[in-house]
Amino acid sequence: MSEASLLPSSGVLLEVSAQAPAPSKDFHQFIISSRNTIWRTWNITLRNDYRRLNPTESKQPIEDFAYDERLQFDVRRVFGLNTLEYAKNLCMGKIDYFARLPMPLLIYLVSFLELEDVAALAQTSKQFYEVCNNDSLWERIYEIHCDTMTDEMKSLAEQIGWKKMFFTNKLQLQVQLRRHQQRINSPDGDKHDSDTFITD
Repeated sequence: MSEASLLPSSGVLLEVSAQAPAPSKDFHQFIISSRNTIWRTWNITLRNDYRRLNPTESKQPIEDFAYDERLQFDVRRVFGLNTLEYAKNLCMGKIDYFARLPMPLLIYLVSFLELEDVAALAQTSKQFYEVCNNDSLWERIYEIHCDTMTDEMKSLAEQIGWKKMFFTNKLQLQVQLRRHQQRINSPDGDKHDSDTFITD
């Protein structure tokens, strides 16, 4: 897989939109493409609706962003310091290709991390939070760390989730499996106990 294939076909490296902090009501959009940065502003007042207004737009070559203190100030004011630093890196050609890998490949790679590293990675971004809590990831982790995998265990995991399954100790797991099997065999029976699952 080449680096170019990891970039979006549209050429857009970053696109964020948000309303400016109070007291401003203006709405802003910031785009970084492979060639340019684009800053759009919808001026919001009590007398108009931004959806009916054309935005003002400032467009410049991507390499100029490093010298545009005004635009950097606006990006930080509206989107925060993390977005500003990320934008600077993009404009200097420092593209995080790891974050752009397909989800199945990310899950495969993350599954080899230590559990504390998975927890730390989940705190770095919304994308990695989703990766690190993906059920397919925890199914792989379960397969790597656990010796036995039965059809009954798979059936229970589909119901309560593989992450919860992984963090359930063996004794609790046996109880859960027994209750789950009883509910399968007697779907009209008492479901009270089987609905109580172990939390993370």
